Amino acid sequence: MANPAEPLIGGLLIEVFFAFILYGVTCLQTFMYFQKYSGDSSTLKALAAAVWLLETVHTGFCMQFVYAYLVAGFGDSANMMNINWGIGITVLSSAGVSLCVQGYYTWRIWIISGKSVASAVIIGFFLFLRVALGIASTVFSYIYPQWDVFRHTTESLVTVSGGIGCAALVDLLVACMLIFYLKRGRHVWHKESNTMVNRILLYSVNTGAITGTTSLLCVILFAVKKTSLVFLGLVTVQTKLLANSLLGSLNARSHIRSKGSKPVYASSSSGGFRIRSPRVPVQVEVYQQTDVLNHSDLPSGNDEYNMKGLKGGEHLDAEV
Repeated sequence: MANPAEPLIGGLLIEVFFAFILYGVTCLQTFMYFQKYSGDSSTLKALAAAVWLLETVHTGFCMQFVYAYLVAGFGDSANMMNINWGIGITVLSSAGVSLCVQGYYTWRIWIISGKSVASAVIIGFFLFLRVALGIASTVFSYIYPQWDVFRHTTESLVTVSGGIGCAALVDLLVACMLIFYLKRGRHVWHKESNTMVNRILLYSVNTGAITGTTSLLCVILFAVKKTSLVFLGLVTVQTKLLANSLLGSLNARSHIRSKGSKPVYASSSSGGFRIRSPRVPVQVEVYQQTDVLNHSDLPSGNDEYNMKGLKGGEHLDAEV
């Protein structure tokens, strides 16, 4: 007899294990942020704490539904076809993480664009649409508590595919707008600032490509793999990637700034390193002092070698 758990939950289990590893990275990055950036505003600190808290809730309920399927319902094939109640909470917490992370990126676009309302409104519309569709997906998971019914219902297909698709679209819009506004301002910035801009662009494109690709894969697998929950595991991984992208961008600020101010390290012939310090302009100031002496201050003819008449002469005679 074939094992029904392998095609249905096998891929989900592997992806959840990988998501747990990413949660460990999230915890490490959160600890590093609060240690390194204690002087940040209370808003940024609250944002980082909220993302970590939502990630903790998300991870906890991922453990719950995996335990319910594979341990509490061991050998019960009918139980695997039911939507566990904890899955709805993971979807809600995932929507909360998206709101925090992509909302922060929207705010950053608004600042870089010179407070352009149009750019913020475009991204914000699809962001709130993604959150609304995520909430709707949670509601439908309780209305249609069987996977086979949920996967073939038009409402569920629209909300799940639309929500994940909006998440991918927001990632794409954020990356494209960052590239546009940063490149537009490069010609008025200093050369060292352009170097930092290149690093920011590289980081933004890489993170946007990873999270956007994951979102697209979730939509494809949800529509194609009707008898597997592998899409749900990718949704879990995508949430962890979003959280780590935010915390990584916060922690990378000092590294990006220091790249433009540190001395250059080059290898020497002996195999060590030599430091080539940046050129610093040296300012030299020259002062000219002129002493004017009256005739009364000069020594007399008989005492032309007597230095007491001059200032400091007492010290000279004493030394002689």
